[in-house]
Amino acid sequence: MTPASLTSEQLDAILDLQGHEPCPGVEIEFERILGELPDGHSVYATIYRPSHLSSQPAPGLLAFHGGGFIAGNPNGCGEIAKTLALSLGITTVSASYRLASEGEPSYPGIFEEASLSWRWILDHAVELNIDPTRIAVSGESAGVLQAAHLAVESPLLSLDPQTHRPAALISLWGCFDYVARWFDRGQSPGAEADLLGTTYLQDPRLYHIVSPVKYATAPLPPAILVYGSQDRVVHLRQGKIAHAAWQAAGARSELKILDNIGHDTIGDTRYPREQALHAAVKFLAAHL
Repeated sequence: MTPASLTSEQLDAILDLQGHEPCPGVEIEFERILGELPDGHSVYATIYRPSHLSSQPAPGLLAFHGGGFIAGNPNGCGEIAKTLALSLGITTVSASYRLASEGEPSYPGIFEEASLSWRWILDHAVELNIDPTRIAVSGESAGVLQAAHLAVESPLLSLDPQTHRPAALISLWGCFDYVARWFDRGQSPGAEADLLGTTYLQDPRLYHIVSPVKYATAPLPPAILVYGSQDRVVHLRQGKIAHAAWQAAGARSELKILDNIGHDTIGDTRYPREQALHAAVKFLAAHL
């Protein structure tokens, strides 16, 4: 089943801009606790499963929502999670992460939470009927930070070097180079200033450190990079930077540019978002 063959009821449930509404053929579990860090921050997830599990372990997905590092929740990944459950039988664990607030940046704890989430999905692969060697990661907007760092095996994460690494990356309008983003924005602060608690002018070194592209060296998992041609929040150049880095590392990368769409759901985006979902299904079907 592909997005094009979904029923109108399923498509409405997928493209509802929320992600937590019921969807025929998909089971949704809310607020599954994944663990707690020593500093007291808890990580929880919304889990999306196909209603009928396969007899053999299927691919899985660890997803991170968007929201500019200050908003959002795991329900926000329902669009891709429902589509993959119906199209490919994939179970998605959409994980939470700490949100920044004024005077309280979420760096570096946000990477500890990403590490915890990755360990959790591997440890619970049997329960979830997931093949631990075929787990992809995805991010939407701000959530690409964690997904990309997992994909490149970033030193900012706390993971056993012998653990399974992500089998693929889905990046939906996310940032890979925060230094380039500073200049793309006309040298003005973006959402990453809340994440880091500082601007590029105040601490340029930190902007280099948190940029996933800094660590994009071989081997890398295959990646699909989806961007809107009219995006004024995360410039299309971010996708081109990531695509070039993956190619330089000898890895497979697909840059999907959607016409007439801004950032995520800005504008009349239903059809372009369907295109993005179709591309993600086709990509994962080939690489997982």
